[in-house]
Amino acid sequence: MKVLSLGLPRTGSTSMAEALTILGYKDVHHTSKYINRLNDWVLLSAAADATFPCLPTYTGQPWTREDWDQLYGSHEACTDAASMFGPELIAAYPDAKVILVHRDFDKWHKSVFGSLVPTVWGPMSNFSLKYIEPLVGFHGGTATRKLLLGLFDSSTPEEAEQRSREAYDRHARRIREAVPKEMMLEYRMGQSWGPLCEFLGKDVPDQDFPWLNEAAMLGKIAMDITISNATKALMILLPWMVAAGAVAAGTWYWLR
Repeated sequence: MKVLSLGLPRTGSTSMAEALTILGYKDVHHTSKYINRLNDWVLLSAAADATFPCLPTYTGQPWTREDWDQLYGSHEACTDAASMFGPELIAAYPDAKVILVHRDFDKWHKSVFGSLVPTVWGPMSNFSLKYIEPLVGFHGGTATRKLLLGLFDSSTPEEAEQRSREAYDRHARRIREAVPKEMMLEYRMGQSWGPLCEFLGKDVPDQDFPWLNEAAMLGKIAMDITISNATKALMILLPWMVAAGAVAAGTWYWLR
């Protein structure tokens, strides 16, 4: 692990992941890129249980470097969900450089609670978590809920919104307290390549800094996953549905 990009989700984490990839870092971890790697969600769920006391599944047993290596050990950089575990990852990978991406709080709040949280706790998500995900062995919805509640030290999405300002400020403060100044870059989207390349010791690429619509991209990915999981669930249930139909038809014929 060479770079920990610990800006929270919806602060440009997708764009930063692409920028780090352009700069030559291998296998930059962003949950959208590895969303189909089922074990990642199992590990993220377990990491949340080990980290956040607000969760009813909290274990109180902090993860070790070996635990984190199961999730991030093969990656040279990580973003997105990694930000929820900022202090823990800084302790696990003390030689990694840290990037803290800032975004105007009001815009960030609108993005998180205007689209992300309603999607994660929406009717379709509720149905998927209750019926589809257990059937197909997918843990993404459960893990995402744990991560968000853990970030806001809350037990409900309503409580999370009430604590959003406190959580946003606390996140930045904890990162600053954990990292020597020479090992950290505080960055705002729109500053382009200059500060980032200087901090990482990289040449400025001969292309524009990537700017990706994170909300639109993740919304599409969430829909694709929902459709994929529903299809898998249907294929699992189909033999049982056919058998039930055959039994019903046989019973009807016998009764006649």
